[in-house]
Formats: sequence, structure tokens, C-alpha cells
Amino acid sequence: MGNGSYHYNYNIVEEKVEDPETGEKTVYNYDTVQVWQKPDYENLTRAVIRSEIDETEEFSLINDYYAAQLGIETDEDRKAKAVADYKAHLSRVIAIKTMVKNDLLTEGY
Repeated sequence: MGNGSYHYNYNIVEEKVEDPETGEKTVYNYDTVQVWQKPDYENLTRAVIRSEIDETEEFSLINDYYAAQLGIETDEDRKAKAVADYKAHLSRVIAIKTMVKNDLLTEGY
């Protein structure tokens, strides 16, 4: 970006829109994160995850999950929710890792 930072754009979707002045044009919608370190797999993965969930929220998911697994949480509905929420989080993390890895490979990094 010229200031020591980098942008990583992901979830890029091409869309055709009608422009009253120029007619149909192509636009791109995407999510972006900014990193201040070398844009490698670890830094980009961490940035995308943190853009979706902060550390406090993630620790809460982990703590709720382990409370359910260790029998500390006894309410069956909360136990089931804790397990489902943590599994969903882990699935999302795996998807993010795969996305970043594939994007870097596609771009030759």
C-alpha cells in the first residue's frame, strides 16, 4: 500500500451492474484485511480469522466447549450449543486456512 502495509482481498465476487452513464459494467465485491507484516500464510490466516472473531470471543467458544466436554456445564441445551458453536468455528478456521493457502498458491507464493 506504500505505507508498509498490505491488503489481502478475498471472497471476491464479480458482478455485472447497470451504470446509467456507461451501460453495463463489471464490479467486484470482496472482503479485505490489512496486515503490517509480510503477507504470508500465517499472517494472512491470522488476520482473516481475527477479522471474523476476536480473541475474547474465541476463548469463550473454547471455554464453553471444554466446560461441556468435562461435565462442568450440566445444562444439556447449553452443552449442545457449545459443541455445535465450537465445531462451526473450527470448520470456518479450516475453510479460511484452505482459502488462504489456495490463494497464495494461485498467485505463486
